[in-house]
Amino acid sequence: MIPALSIVETDDFGTCAKILLEEKVYSLPTIYAAGYILLDRATMILDKEKSAIVVYLFPKEKADDLRRLSRDFLDELVNYAHYFTRAAENAEATKAVLQRALFSASPSLAKEAEEKEIESLIKELEAEGKESGKKGKKKQSP
Repeated sequence: MIPALSIVETDDFGTCAKILLEEKVYSLPTIYAAGYILLDRATMILDKEKSAIVVYLFPKEKADDLRRLSRDFLDELVNYAHYFTRAAENAEATKAVLQRALFSASPSLAKEAEEKEIESLIKELEAEGKESGKKGKKKQSP
């Protein structure tokens, strides 16, 4: 579904742009981020209709063109959808880079982390050894 755009006249708030967005395509955090960018130029109200999220954009200045404001919102929507997708895909790499930077700043942290990792691996091996020992005793006593 292509985002549907219509200019609507409301009784209480005046003229606004109504944009229908497919919720399977755009998440709420993405919509919030795009709307946040336009806070200086528009007031945003969200609603829901069936499987669509409805965004109402009310210009803060009467002279603002609603179609241009809507296009700017849609541009920001794509921008933040891309940003959040890349951030999720790169989360592990970002975490590794930050850990390396922190550990290089303080080598004692790296040593502590290694020791904890070794201890947890030893505990796992001991637990596996106990389980395999129990299984071996059960097989021997028929």
